[in-house]
Amino acid sequence: MALGAGRPAPMTPRRPPALRPRRDRAAPDNQQWLLGMLPAFPLVLLVLRLWYAGRQDTQTLLLLVQYVSPLGMLSSILIIAVWIVPAVVLTVRALGGLYQVSAGTKSWLVGLADRVPDWVVVAAAFAGLLGWQLRFLPALLMMVLAVAGLSVRDRFPDQVVAVRMACVVVPAVVGAIAYVALAPAIVDAVREGEPVTLALLAVPPGLALLLTGPIPRAQAWLFTHGIAMAVAVLLPIMVGAVFLRVPVLPLVAVEVAVDRDGTAPAGAAPAPARSGEVEVVVGNEIAVDDRMSTMLDREGTVRFIPNTALISKILCPEPGEVPRSRVDLLGWYVEQSMVSWLAPDSRGLYDDPRCQGRPRHRAASPGP
Repeated sequence: MALGAGRPAPMTPRRPPALRPRRDRAAPDNQQWLLGMLPAFPLVLLVLRLWYAGRQDTQTLLLLVQYVSPLGMLSSILIIAVWIVPAVVLTVRALGGLYQVSAGTKSWLVGLADRVPDWVVVAAAFAGLLGWQLRFLPALLMMVLAVAGLSVRDRFPDQVVAVRMACVVVPAVVGAIAYVALAPAIVDAVREGEPVTLALLAVPPGLALLLTGPIPRAQAWLFTHGIAMAVAVLLPIMVGAVFLRVPVLPLVAVEVAVDRDGTAPAGAAPAPARSGEVEVVVGNEIAVDDRMSTMLDREGTVRFIPNTALISKILCPEPGEVPRSRVDLLGWYVEQSMVSWLAPDSRGLYDDPRCQGRPRHRAASPGP
């Protein structure tokens, strides 16, 4: 027997399989999906808005799509962004800064706050000052003071004087000045019995002193991240509800001369004395040509009105633009933004009877 016979052959160590390189989920090539969907996003919003305006009727939707331009929808989106973008930017910076100075640890909210530079905060505050209504400006002031105080406390923790000035003295002095300036509107809100307006005007200036931190570490995560997650859930719903009601077609009121049998006179020029009745049609104007005007009335019905039956036409404000609160500050109503307050007054449109569905001129009855 040969030497070493029967012994098992030595086993060579098995090499582990080569690991595949881990693919980074945040690779730039994955962004092509987002970039491809961005151009289609306004068009999807446009179709949804027109479908809602046409009372979910497919034929009305097909008619509206022919005349509504996506540029009009983009302008509506920009109007919404005037108030939503400053709110998101300031909320993220304030909550992230508050958690950072309270807990001293990093989180996804702090990471989002760190990605927002100071110049974006300044631009957002300026946009909110111009675009937000007067009743929301105290909340804007509160958020700006909170962001400024938290930024100083986080970046210069050893400078006690600077921290005390930014977190205590400045919010207290600015809050007192705000209360003095808003005193007439606060008293007016109490007199008119509007508790929501009173809370929006009176609470935020005093609350700013409490948001410059720090808060107890045990409650810091629940307070900051709870508010952030609630805003993240509720904000799309609120934006969607507002967007479905944003105007995409001009709202007009037209006086139409009709005969006694309820039909519009054909062939002759419109004359209230010739027709038996005057009907007021209030709705969105879809198209106008040399023969007739196409309108979508308040009930969602498409109406084709001959131009020979038109007596008068007026551009009406949207129902959401009509002021519902009588509280004002030196003529600046709480439902007005600074831009609309500085712009020429258009309140004369609110009193026009045609926008309320009543004729301005009653047709004369024909003689015997």
